[in-house]
Amino acid sequence: MKRLERQYDISIWRRPFPLRRDIPPKGVLLEGIFARRGLDLKTMQNRSKEMAREHGLPMGDVKRIHNSRPAHELDAWATSLNRGDDWRDAVFHAFYAHGKNISDPQILGEIAESIGLSHKEAVERLDAGTFKQDVDLAWKRADDLGLVAAPTCLVNENRLVGAQPYEKLRLFAESNGAKRRD
Repeated sequence: MKRLERQYDISIWRRPFPLRRDIPPKGVLLEGIFARRGLDLKTMQNRSKEMAREHGLPMGDVKRIHNSRPAHELDAWATSLNRGDDWRDAVFHAFYAHGKNISDPQILGEIAESIGLSHKEAVERLDAGTFKQDVDLAWKRADDLGLVAAPTCLVNENRLVGAQPYEKLRLFAESNGAKRRD
């Protein structure tokens, strides 16, 4: 996405939103969620790992998903400090490569520290709910747009859903009027 934004005259709104708001802070096992939907977790994980490997992204065997709201609140904080991309990359790595609980304030503080932000301030921001309203607004916008999968690219009412190779993103952007920068 960053590459596409640099090469084309488009603006990308990068805001996280929850796919499942009912996840408790301690998380739930993915195996149970996939079994209830009749999906094979191992097959899906292998496909994700292959795609991640093709793009040089870390990907481990995630066993549990967590309520991501605290990570979203700190995303708004990091973004306000022009560190949003670093934050999202670090949270991605912590969760997908290491299966860390991204609802745990202490773990989120460690992630903040890993990108040069204050552990203490991160936890304080969460405790104070400093960016709660920002997240509420972003989630409402995602609801209003009918977003149900991440990532979702929207251009002129058209959608491209799921992780996609760059070439597919480029063609999608161009077919929806994006102009290449000189």
